[in-house]
Amino acid sequence: MKTILISGESCVIEGFLREARYVEELEILRSFQEEKEAYDLVSRQEVDLAVIDLDMKETDGADIGWELKKRNPDIQLIYLTRQQRNLMNLIPLHPVAVMEVPFREGEIRYVVESAYLLSKRKRKRIYARTFGHFDIFVDGKPIMFKSAKAKEFLAFLIDRRGGTVTTDQMINVLWEDRPNDESTQNLCCKLVKTLQKELRAVGAEDMLILSRGNRSVNVDSFQCDLYELLDGNQKVKAQYMGDYLLDYSWSESQTALLDHLLHE
Repeated sequence: MKTILISGESCVIEGFLREARYVEELEILRSFQEEKEAYDLVSRQEVDLAVIDLDMKETDGADIGWELKKRNPDIQLIYLTRQQRNLMNLIPLHPVAVMEVPFREGEIRYVVESAYLLSKRKRKRIYARTFGHFDIFVDGKPIMFKSAKAKEFLAFLIDRRGGTVTTDQMINVLWEDRPNDESTQNLCCKLVKTLQKELRAVGAEDMLILSRGNRSVNVDSFQCDLYELLDGNQKVKAQYMGDYLLDYSWSESQTALLDHLLHE
């Protein structure tokens, strides 16, 4: 996670950096002793997490959090404090945690992992529903695919969870009764272009990754019930009723795997 640290005390900054140096999810971009410089960075650059010292001398830590969220509503917040205090004013900010100084690597690792999971589950514009019948929603509205085959191809890519799909694999799944000849391979090329066009028309073209005859989905560009289920989201797990991509026979092996995983 791209992270900034804000504290007026150099010893707090040094202590955090020392204990956090082995936390793999953290990518420390910069540390700041003046919050205004942090505001400027967040306005210009993607930042996933801000670690904020509540004991700043001139500015309330909650105010810093609000200013950061004005610039990036999705930024996650972790607060540091050296004294017990009333934390009611932090509740509307939904911080991941408030940590007492001094802290240890294990504590930092735990709260950073929590922030990472929350960041992954942030609501995205695009939502893929694989439980039951397959649909893609952009800003809450379903994509009305003109090509049923393009929709099926996208479902297959999502089922692969970011894995690449070759032309031969496309033919084996989407045209299993056709020979793997030049005519069918041309159909594959046309289908990829059709899917590109349909996604571009609704502003969802970032879902598709194309590279030297391989196709895949950008799993970070959308939210998906299957992915959340496999990540252990208990709320999504309760929504799974045993039906997965019902319109496509090739999904049966994945359905069996999901049933096995959920009943272990």
